[in-house]
Amino acid sequence: MGINNKIAGLLKSDNSLSLVGNLVFAFLGFANIFLLARSYPTDIFGEWVIYLSGMALVEMIRKGITSTPLVRFLAGSSNHNERQQIIGASWVMSIAVTLIIVLLLLPIYMIFQDPIDNKGFGLFFKWYPLLAVVILPLNTGLSILQADRKFGSILSLRFVNMFFFFVFLVLNFFWLQLSIVYIVWVHIAAHLLASLFAISRKWSGFRSLPHTTRKSLKTQLNFGKFSLGTLIGSNLLKSSDTFIIGIMLAEPQVAFYSIPLKLIEIVEIPMRSFVAVAFPRMSKASREGNLTEVRSVFYQYTGIVSLLFIPMVAFLYLVANPLVILLGGPEYASSSAIFKIFLIYALLLPLDRFSGISLDAINKPNLNMIKVFFMASANIIGDIIAIYYFKSLEAVATVTIVNVLVGVLVGNWYLKKELGIKVSKIYPSGLKELKGFYKQIRS
Repeated sequence: MGINNKIAGLLKSDNSLSLVGNLVFAFLGFANIFLLARSYPTDIFGEWVIYLSGMALVEMIRKGITSTPLVRFLAGSSNHNERQQIIGASWVMSIAVTLIIVLLLLPIYMIFQDPIDNKGFGLFFKWYPLLAVVILPLNTGLSILQADRKFGSILSLRFVNMFFFFVFLVLNFFWLQLSIVYIVWVHIAAHLLASLFAISRKWSGFRSLPHTTRKSLKTQLNFGKFSLGTLIGSNLLKSSDTFIIGIMLAEPQVAFYSIPLKLIEIVEIPMRSFVAVAFPRMSKASREGNLTEVRSVFYQYTGIVSLLFIPMVAFLYLVANPLVILLGGPEYASSSAIFKIFLIYALLLPLDRFSGISLDAINKPNLNMIKVFFMASANIIGDIIAIYYFKSLEAVATVTIVNVLVGVLVGNWYLKKELGIKVSKIYPSGLKELKGFYKQIRS
């Protein structure tokens, strides 16, 4: 096999497709922040950040109770009939959760409109209920494609969503200069377009809805109640910073914190990419009773990502100042100190993240939930102390290092108990995989 064929084969692998997809969409995400931060003053931009943070929090709730169980059980489904039942049950739960969210948010906004608007939460409470409805086929389609490990299709589906929105932001920056409400409308329209695309390609699984069974619903709900708690806690690790800063300080401080928070996605890109591939593999192995394979995948992925993060973090630390200025503009230069603190947290992230998905994969979502709630509690309490006593965004960022340490300790303690995982094997396993990859390219 020639070198060109080898490279082409590697680029078509699950890991490569997942990584390329996340790189493309991260670039579009950074470009969006670049354009929006320069299109609006810090208080208006802060409202947009709160809207996105609120969306991320609620979408994590929906993902926890619907998407994570769907991927976990669909990845190891044994026949077409079981597959239809799993997807149908996920749709029933998604619709129910969406109705509950909408019926909660709209009355709250109607009753408390003035304080909500005054604190910059108006965009979220007013417009997210509409987004929650139009995004249903998109979210379910992405979960089905992940379970089937069709990362090329995921790439095309997400591209429809993000590219449409990016093009509009470019037009708005140079010519339209519309208010932030129009940005929200187009954001919703972009998700609607992607949902329609998923339906047209028969990726959404909507036709499986009549095949729902009580057994499938119960199975996914039993798993989902724990993965829901896990993902609520996980999102609180990020969104709680934004919300607490917004409540205890003001929108401009939210904007200053949001730039390094967005930049840390640079190190989360490979993380999300490898997690998206590892979770279905581990789930399938677990359902087949092959715990040796689960351990192998854990060592392999945790080791590789941990080793890759060391040079990446070192480089980002050196270029932190110009990166922050490039993304947010000169007025955000002071935020580079926050970004440098986040980079320390990034070194520990693989140990935390892969321990979490391993617990989910072996059908122990309750243990993952406990781990994440320890982390979220440490983060929220730490944030309040940091702002109340130090009134410092850098102190808030430092709390992030504390919560990831908590996650590493608790998560790996559970894995040692459930799977016999030994932390000492992680880095040698990662080094072995990287050497094997290098030899594959060279041979």
